[in-house]
Amino acid sequence: MSSILASVALSLFVSAASAQWMKDPASSLPRTSDGKADLTAPAPKTADGKFDLSGTWLADPDPKGSRQNVENMSFSQYFINVAADLKPDEVPFQPWAKTLFMQRLQSQGKESPTARCKPTGVPAINSVPLPFKIVQTPKLMLLLYEENTTFRQVFLDGRQPVKDAEPRWLGYSTGRWEADTLVVDTAGFNDQFWLDGMGHPHSDHLYVTERFRRRDTGHLEIQVTINDPKAYTGPISYTQKLTLVPDEDLLEYFCSENERDVQSFQ
Repeated sequence: MSSILASVALSLFVSAASAQWMKDPASSLPRTSDGKADLTAPAPKTADGKFDLSGTWLADPDPKGSRQNVENMSFSQYFINVAADLKPDEVPFQPWAKTLFMQRLQSQGKESPTARCKPTGVPAINSVPLPFKIVQTPKLMLLLYEENTTFRQVFLDGRQPVKDAEPRWLGYSTGRWEADTLVVDTAGFNDQFWLDGMGHPHSDHLYVTERFRRRDTGHLEIQVTINDPKAYTGPISYTQKLTLVPDEDLLEYFCSENERDVQSFQ
């Protein structure tokens, strides 16, 4: 991992560890006999029988630990590399995308948009080492990210994905339920962000499918499929696991406040 990526990741993690509200036990969470949130209790459901994805969530660190470690703190492997489950020669690059990826690796992350406080795109924003909150209603799901106080809207009212949309950092998201899984399709991206810290590129043809499934009270899985025929000859898929952050809430966080990393790029 480049020194630039390490410093960005470290600043994110430190904020996550220290920037939360005073603990306020949520009355809706099941409790163990010692008063702690029971993260293994059955997943809650809404009044209309759908699985309730609401809560404050944080991406699980790399189970291998030391592979993606910065200052003794481990991050999600997909925050670093969306192709972490593939061997290097298995990544289905288009030629131009592989060339650009190698250039970004050689530059040690100095061109990373997030190092300049640009928004983190989809799907990487769900793997950032900062918490985010899901607010679920029957017709709309909101994802509120502590990183740069960013939000996404996932429309559940039957509308179709936007066609020929003005490109955006986070795209346009629509969702539908398939049994106990919420399937979210997002398109309409610009090509300005990286898919991960290593610098996997994409084009404005990027199409991301996220399958949200709450396994129990305390554990959420997001199965991600990245499709971009201009940048890759086939899909890239992985499953991001997340854990509930009980009894805590988000605070505002802005990368640009007191930012000093750009000075080191000169």
